[in-house]
Amino acid sequence: MLLQGFRTMIFKRWFKPKWQHENAAVRQLAIAELDQKTPAQKEILHELAFNDGAEAVRRTALERLNEFSLWWQASKHESAERLKHFAEQQLIQMLLENKVSPHLKAQFISECNRSSILEKLAQTEQDAELKFSLLQRLGRQDLFQQAVLDSSLSLTQRQQLLTQLDDDKTLEKLSRSLTGELRQFADSLLAAHAEQKQKPERIRKQVVLLLAKLNSVREKTDLTELQQKYQAYQQEWQHLVPELDCLSDAADFIEKYNKVISLTERSLAPKLAEFAKAQQQLAAQQAAQQRFEQLQQEVTALEQALAIALGEAELTMAAGYQQQLDQLVATVQAADLPASGQTQLNQQLQHIARQLEQLPALAEAMAQAARLLAEAATRTLPQQGDDVDAAYQAFKQWQQQWQRQYKVLKQLMPESFSSSYQQLVQQWREHCEPMLAQQDKTLRLLKSKMAEFKRLHQAGKFNVLFGLFKGISADYQQLGAVQQQSLQKDYLQLEAQVQDLADLQAYIATPRKQQLVETMQQLAAATDITPTERAAAVKNARAQWNTLGRADAELEAQLNDAFNSACELAFAPCRDYFAKLDAERAQSAERKTQLLAKMQDAVAQNVSGKTLDSLITQFSKDWQQSGVVEKELYAKLQPQFQQLLSSLKQQQKAQQQQNAEHKAALVRAAEELAKNPNEQAGSELKILQQQWKLLGYAGKTQDQQLWQQFRAACDSWFESRTAAKQAQQQQLNAERDAQAQVLAALHEAVATAEDEKSIQQQLQQLAQFKAVDETQAGAAKNLKQQLQQRLADLQQNAELDSYRQLFAALDKEQPELTDFPPIYRLVFNQQQEKQLSRADLTLALEWLAKVESPAELQARRQQVQMQLLSDKHNSGEAITQPQLLSRWLQYGAVTQAEKPLLARVKAIYLPQS
Repeated sequence: MLLQGFRTMIFKRWFKPKWQHENAAVRQLAIAELDQKTPAQKEILHELAFNDGAEAVRRTALERLNEFSLWWQASKHESAERLKHFAEQQLIQMLLENKVSPHLKAQFISECNRSSILEKLAQTEQDAELKFSLLQRLGRQDLFQQAVLDSSLSLTQRQQLLTQLDDDKTLEKLSRSLTGELRQFADSLLAAHAEQKQKPERIRKQVVLLLAKLNSVREKTDLTELQQKYQAYQQEWQHLVPELDCLSDAADFIEKYNKVISLTERSLAPKLAEFAKAQQQLAAQQAAQQRFEQLQQEVTALEQALAIALGEAELTMAAGYQQQLDQLVATVQAADLPASGQTQLNQQLQHIARQLEQLPALAEAMAQAARLLAEAATRTLPQQGDDVDAAYQAFKQWQQQWQRQYKVLKQLMPESFSSSYQQLVQQWREHCEPMLAQQDKTLRLLKSKMAEFKRLHQAGKFNVLFGLFKGISADYQQLGAVQQQSLQKDYLQLEAQVQDLADLQAYIATPRKQQLVETMQQLAAATDITPTERAAAVKNARAQWNTLGRADAELEAQLNDAFNSACELAFAPCRDYFAKLDAERAQSAERKTQLLAKMQDAVAQNVSGKTLDSLITQFSKDWQQSGVVEKELYAKLQPQFQQLLSSLKQQQKAQQQQNAEHKAALVRAAEELAKNPNEQAGSELKILQQQWKLLGYAGKTQDQQLWQQFRAACDSWFESRTAAKQAQQQQLNAERDAQAQVLAALHEAVATAEDEKSIQQQLQQLAQFKAVDETQAGAAKNLKQQLQQRLADLQQNAELDSYRQLFAALDKEQPELTDFPPIYRLVFNQQQEKQLSRADLTLALEWLAKVESPAELQARRQQVQMQLLSDKHNSGEAITQPQLLSRWLQYGAVTQAEKPLLARVKAIYLPQS
């Protein structure tokens, strides 16, 4: 029986699952064999993760499951702080890597109270809704500011975050970084906040002003204005009442308002009663005025109807208005009207009555006017040559008869009568007056010619009298009979004088014409006269011939033929000469025409610059050299040339003006740049100089002046730059010399620096040293490297001395604290190391220093290494040699058995000892 129980116990121990093994390390290794996808094994993993007694086993099981919900549960209920912290890290990692479903993530956000976790999620979350929810949970102003600039959030969410910002200065600063609708929304929030801040003071001022206005109502004398203002102020108060909540003393203002209203009501009562009485009187006056206006409309309508009837000559209809007049007179007398209105209506009615009384006389005048129009229609207009003056005078008498009838009818004259009359008057005036005016003009001109004839006759200038009398005779025949009768005596006298002169002329002209014919015959036979002189002689002879008048009737035709034949013979040699001149003029005309065509092309092409200048000069020169043309043609071509030349000069002037403006702009720019001493201004001035070269001529009056101004501005800057460079170079040389002295002093100080403090001082001085050129910079760099190397050597020696002192103290059986370097006195013999033994720490130091450990301890060294790496993983902190050495020293003095450990550690720090 006992043997059976022993066997049972052995089999239970042998066949028990590894995850139930007593050794935690075995259970931890067994977890790797469990499949989290199998429900039964997953349940085992759950059991190990939350109920196993070993922290390492629980951690391994959680890692094997690696589910967000389980890490979350562990972070809330795990008893081991290290594992709890690790679970939180896993949670954060999964959340940050977006390995969690949105549903779980939202649930976690709603339940998590760790603001640090929520903040990390808020900074990395990409889902806009979750991120917005995180921000609302955190409720931090700085996160709101950052999120407003995050474009992954919607416009509505960012606007809501803006509304949650409390500080207006922050909101104003943030709005400068925003754009579009969000910028407008931020500005509107700022405006609303400002308005909200200013609202109490604004409402207070409005209330105080309104109460003052209500108080002033009682002082007004105009009752209408008083009542309107009072009602308007009360309505304004009703609009202000909802806004009074922002005032701390709103109740006081309401009480003041009620008091003012009470006082005003008591003060206005008598005035309002008086006002009501005045209103009744005003209403009565208005009723009387309204009745007056109504009756006035009726009287005016009767006046207009009577005027229409009279205007249309409907006198029978006009007589029928008597009854209506009588009714209006009775109504006006009985009506309660204003005195002035009743007087006005009576006057109008009396005028209507007088018109009705005059109806018989008007009817007679109307008939007479009709007869006059009928008579005028039968008159015919006088024609040219008739006695226009007599006919027009008869029409004037007819006009006088018409005017007498018009004075009787006046405005009652029918429109058709007046229109017919105006047409007749216009017709006669337009027809007769021009002919009368022409006759008067002809008569005056004829009298003037007759006077001139008499003057010339008395002066003995008989030759011109023949032509003058011919004009007088023509004008005399155009006059009417009356006008001819008035000038008949003078005309007959002139006619007799002309006849006498004609007889005398024939007596004188005959021998002179015979002499002129003989002269022309001699000229035709002459051979020593130039064509120009010959042509002039022929021309003068013809002019003289025309002045001689008529010869004897029997000889006139013969002499004319002889003279014309002699002139033709005399002029014959000139024809070839003038034909040649005509050909030359034709060629000149062709050249001028071609030149004008070229000028037109130049104008159309809108040439510019020096090309335009040379064209203007060349065109002027070519025109002068193109030759002579006929006078008439020259008069036609010369204006065209001047116009085209003027167009080209206008283009030239416009371009010169444009060049002047561009150059003036360059001058202004150069003057502005000349005030700026930097090198950029110099570069821009050089660009301006290149631009100046590209510009054309600016005109005689401006070009040289602008160039002098531009050159002065450029010279000013370059002279200033030269002076500045010289001063800068002098300053640089002085600084170089000064810094060279400083560097020399530093060299001397470096040579004498032996301790760390003095070396550090030299390094600080070198850090403040500013090299002027690259040579000094290189020297300072070399000097700094020397100091740093010397400082490193000193620190290394000091460290070795510290280790020598440390291990010398550890060689003692009972060392004192004063035997140790100060840095190790606080940790020596503290006895706080519980995790690793001194031997394990020795292995740890060797592993970290990459020094070989004894061969028999290699396995243990690996275990120590794994332990250290696990600790590093759990704590998240790096492991250093000083930390391990401090833990090694906590075990105190080195025992005799630990001397080998001391030797191994000493070999790490003092390998050559």
